[in-house]
This record gives sequence, C-alpha cells and structure tokens, in this order.
Amino acid sequence: MERWTPTQEEMKSRIARFHDVVPVKNKHLDEKGIPPDVLEMIMAKTTRNVMSPGPLPGQLSPKPAVEGGDAGVFRLGIATCPPGQGPGLHVHYRTHETFIAMTGRWEIQWGDHGEESVMLEHMDLIAVPPRVTRRFINRSDQDAHLMVIIQGQRDEFDDVDRVPQTAQAIAAKYGQGMVDKLQSLGWKFTIGVEHEAKQAA
Repeated sequence: MERWTPTQEEMKSRIARFHDVVPVKNKHLDEKGIPPDVLEMIMAKTTRNVMSPGPLPGQLSPKPAVEGGDAGVFRLGIATCPPGQGPGLHVHYRTHETFIAMTGRWEIQWGDHGEESVMLEHMDLIAVPPRVTRRFINRSDQDAHLMVIIQGQRDEFDDVDRVPQTAQAIAAKYGQGMVDKLQSLGWKFTIGVEHEAKQAA
C-alpha cells in the first residue's frame, strides 16, 4: 500500500491546541445572549469540542479544531468544571456518551433522579448507553477535566433532553421568560413529563 508524508501545513488542520478551541458556551453568550450562570445550570462550566466529523446537527460550538469525518461519526470534547459543578440531569436518546476522567475525581450519576452513581478516578472510563438519564459532577477540590465522546449517526446528535427541575431552577432565578427563550432555541426539559401525564390520566 502506498504511503505519504504530509507537510507541516497539511497537518495543521489535524492538530487541536486545547486553549485555542473556542468553548461551546461562548456561542450562546455571543449569539443568543444567555447569561453564563444559566448555561452552567445546564452544561459543564467549559466544554471544548476538539474533534468532530464536520458540523453535526446539535454541534453547539464553532467549527471544531480537528475534523475527523474519515475516522467515524463521533464528537470528542473536554469538559472542565470547578469543584461541585457539572451539567444537570440529561438524556441522549440515540447517541452513546463515554466519559474518561482526565484529571480529578468525577461522580457519574444515572437514573431520572440521579439515584445511581459511581466515582471515576484518574483515567477511568464509563460508557453510558442511549436512553439513560445521566450527569457528571467534579468531586475534586480543584478544576478538573473530563473527556466526553459522543457517538451515533450524523443526523442523531441533536437528541438531548433535560429534567424539568432544571427549567424550574432557571425560572426561579431568571424568570419564565428565560426558559421560554431556551426552549425557542431548541433546549428541551421534558424528561419524565410523559410518564407523569400518564399517571395523572
């Protein structure tokens, strides 16, 4: 099989310098005017998507530093959280989400109420299957990094839903108008709502 040696210029697009990758949150702050505190109730304090097969549906950050379309359909991000912080409970209905503790200790919770949990130590990995409500929390005493890999079909990456309690907490602090704005931008807060509706009927 023939081999080739890329030039320095050809390899540039395949290198991700962590601090040069624009955090996901910046797009929401700049384009949508959502306060940072609201976003931290929904997602990690900082997430940088460093590798992705192009502009996937649900791709919330600007163009990732490295496109890996020829390497399969996945998105690789690095979440950075201060002690005690992490996204609210959420579910990916069709995509797989894998977590690797790069630094610090991370509690991974699952179940619609976070009733199950496990601790990840340095370089531990957990692969959460679709349709499982989950969240991660930095249980270290300093900022820590968690690698997040999302895998699935290209048109299934916009498959995230969140618990209504997150919307209630946002409404309590910023008013229902902020929740309405988030929902108009495609954020969902309906985990368990269909179950409660069935029980009430």
